[in-house]
Amino acid sequence: MKKYFLIISSFLLFFAHNSCSERDLDLFPPDKDELTAIDSEAKLQMLLNGAYISVASSNVYGTDVMLFGDLLGDKLFVSNTNPSYLNTFNYNYNSTQSDFGFYGTLYDVIMNCNLVLNNTKVANSANVNRIKGEARIIRALSYFTLVSYYSPTPTSGVNQEYGVPLVLNNYDVNIKPARATVAQVYDQIIADLKEGVNLAGAAPSKKVILSKSAAKLLLSRVYLTRRAPGDAALALQYATEIVTNSPTNFAKIQANTLTKPYNPNSASLYEQYFLGSNENQVTGSELYLGVQQSFVLPGAENHPETIWELDMNIDTNRATGIGSNVSLPGYFHRTDSKKCMLFNQTFYSSFSATDVRRGKPTTGLLINIGAPGTDNPKGYWTNKYPRYTDEGNYFRNIKVFRFAEAQLNRIEALFLTGQNGLALTELNAFALSRNGSTYTGANLLQDILTEKSKEFYGEGQRFLDLKRNNLPMVRPSNCTVNCTVTPDNKLFVLPMSQGALNANENLKQYPGYN
Repeated sequence: MKKYFLIISSFLLFFAHNSCSERDLDLFPPDKDELTAIDSEAKLQMLLNGAYISVASSNVYGTDVMLFGDLLGDKLFVSNTNPSYLNTFNYNYNSTQSDFGFYGTLYDVIMNCNLVLNNTKVANSANVNRIKGEARIIRALSYFTLVSYYSPTPTSGVNQEYGVPLVLNNYDVNIKPARATVAQVYDQIIADLKEGVNLAGAAPSKKVILSKSAAKLLLSRVYLTRRAPGDAALALQYATEIVTNSPTNFAKIQANTLTKPYNPNSASLYEQYFLGSNENQVTGSELYLGVQQSFVLPGAENHPETIWELDMNIDTNRATGIGSNVSLPGYFHRTDSKKCMLFNQTFYSSFSATDVRRGKPTTGLLINIGAPGTDNPKGYWTNKYPRYTDEGNYFRNIKVFRFAEAQLNRIEALFLTGQNGLALTELNAFALSRNGSTYTGANLLQDILTEKSKEFYGEGQRFLDLKRNNLPMVRPSNCTVNCTVTPDNKLFVLPMSQGALNANENLKQYPGYN
């Protein structure tokens, strides 16, 4: 059984502009400790745990943020049988109507991190440095998520004064922060991540703990998005450090984990990572090169491919709100009553028949069993989020950062630094490692983004890939309104809620939503 990492106790702090009106969890009983009495490593860890729990909430990475990256993209659609998140899919949102609830929760996360980082009562130690390093990474992730959705991309050249509020001090109910510039927000994100690289652990015991590799991976993503002079080279540097120094991707499992030579392209190896019912190590055998080979595979959780995943268990899910009503397995898996998210026929057909990321139509990661006939054309469910695991329903850890992203970020950075030949070579090598089809390189950026869409469908990246490259969203089917949205459209930036604007006169709405 999984050992629980997160302690279910946190103090969720709310800005005046947050629409929520009450605390979900308490860090200290009010008759026991004052908020100012954070005077031990244990209490710092509890605050950090609160940040971990909040970022895993159902309206952040536990469900919604992972959905939005696909809902706003061109590969997924909402079935006619269940209209959940249909307004988001249709780009039908404004200041008074939206599905977006992560803005306030991420500022709760930031407040917990600020309390950790600004604390001077607890003496420095190796453990305190580790706690503060993880807090830096979580704060950076929070700001990067906010600026990615609520601001224009840095390379768009428009409305760069519309970043998000930067708050680095401790909670103050009276503050009404204005938007920082996009550049200021990115500067803060990068500063936090660099400090996270310095302070966080290199190899935590569990993948639910943020590490140096997590900070480096996020830095590569940030630099690919900001693209100031020299940023592409820095993205290449950080992605390469992970690819070169971390013996933890699928290709290296053969040497590090298996008892005999084993095909790293095997569908069973890749599929087990996502849909296997076992959380822990799996043993078995498979015919390879004419010989039945025995193997020992890592389980679906704490897997070498994973850099960071969210801790899902019976205790954390009570705090995050993930369960039968709101969850990724609920919306994606064909056996759940909430199921409604399918991938379109065009996307399915883009895979070669041998690609392990597609698999067999009835048993692979993209399947058409029970696909609603009311959708025309019919779509494909994904098995990336199994509803049932060996711990029960909705308890599979959610993979947020994977080593495959470091490989593909490196390839994109090679392209941006003018190393097209090497980028194409590595792109085709990556595609072949999944038994996929190769590329000609005639439109190398599109090829790279196509491969990323195949690797990370259902993992919340597609819309942000399009946005940072200033590319349009064009849906080939299963769409009735806003089927093409160009990157200059206001809809590529989310609106501030009216409640947030009413509570904070210094907070300006993004142009076009007024």
